[in-house]
Amino acid sequence: SERLFVEMADVMAAEGWRDAGYEFICIDDCWMAPTRDEHGRLQADPKRFPSGILKLANYVHSKGLKLGIYSDVGNKTCAGFPGSYNHYDLDAQTFASWGVDLLKFDGCNSDTLELLAEGYRRMSLALNKTGRSIVYSCEWPFYLRPFQQPNYTEIKQYCNHWRNFYDVYDSWSSIKSILDWTARHQDSIVKIAGPGGWNDPDMATLLGVFVFLSQLVIGNFGLSWDQAVTQMAMWTIMAAPLFMSNDLRHISPEAKWLLQNKEVIAINQDPLGKQGYRITKDKNFELWERPLSGRAYAMAVLNQQEIGGPQNFTFSLTFLGNGLACNPACSIRQVLPASRDWGVYSWLSSLSVEVNPTGTVLLKV
Repeated sequence: SERLFVEMADVMAAEGWRDAGYEFICIDDCWMAPTRDEHGRLQADPKRFPSGILKLANYVHSKGLKLGIYSDVGNKTCAGFPGSYNHYDLDAQTFASWGVDLLKFDGCNSDTLELLAEGYRRMSLALNKTGRSIVYSCEWPFYLRPFQQPNYTEIKQYCNHWRNFYDVYDSWSSIKSILDWTARHQDSIVKIAGPGGWNDPDMATLLGVFVFLSQLVIGNFGLSWDQAVTQMAMWTIMAAPLFMSNDLRHISPEAKWLLQNKEVIAINQDPLGKQGYRITKDKNFELWERPLSGRAYAMAVLNQQEIGGPQNFTFSLTFLGNGLACNPACSIRQVLPASRDWGVYSWLSSLSVEVNPTGTVLLKV
């Protein structure tokens, strides 16, 4: 309901989320009335959004935030509400007239792959035609992948970020499956990511509200503390657009500290815009790196072991940045799970990192 979004906007403005960089508050599926109006336009559910989307957008904007909304490329949304097929221009104009700042465009109920692709292209052009700056969030490659390899060059031409894999859930198995999928496909997806177009690891939402800075389930109930640290660290390494899928009115101080961590967000939002990748896997340990601006690197050591206690992973610094990251020397700072300086290391040094089960240590080199 609109009350939920008003309350969430209030919390975002008052409790540091906006200042940390989370800009968008977004409505997902089911916001619509079951039919279009007499002019063929989408309309909000009159009981749950009695004031309409324009008034809600104005309120969100008054808090220094932006509003996102949801639609679908096909005849109906995934939940069965009116889709945008054959209404792309009209719907884009409607969203712009309401002051919408982001469109999540789903891919359910499109009859053919050709219509799916045409719909994503047409909505991109329609949004641009409105003259309003609207972030375009696509699910195009996710719906293509069962049938053909997505053309990411084309997708980036039309979309600002795009979903590749299944919905994220509030569980370690879900987080782990997204990381495994990303590592397996990194050769095809990492190179296309950069300013203007991003791989989004996930775009499901658990509470009907998601907040844009894929989606962080930190602050709910399914992840341990170490697993929450892992999600924040690895989404940062993957240069994922940061969404939160949680209730900010009832969030623990620990989760709030993690989600608002300025050092982590600075790495995630690094202006170079390069996505990170896995450089080695050794039994239960994975080593990931992400090139940053200023010749720096972010590095994540992930321990996928699910039982037992902390374990050490030792590796040579010559691994990093094709041997360039620490040549001839580098300073290393731990960012997560707690921040502290590790000092200066030479190119030929080895580093030993202690990591908890299902945990991650995030470093800046």
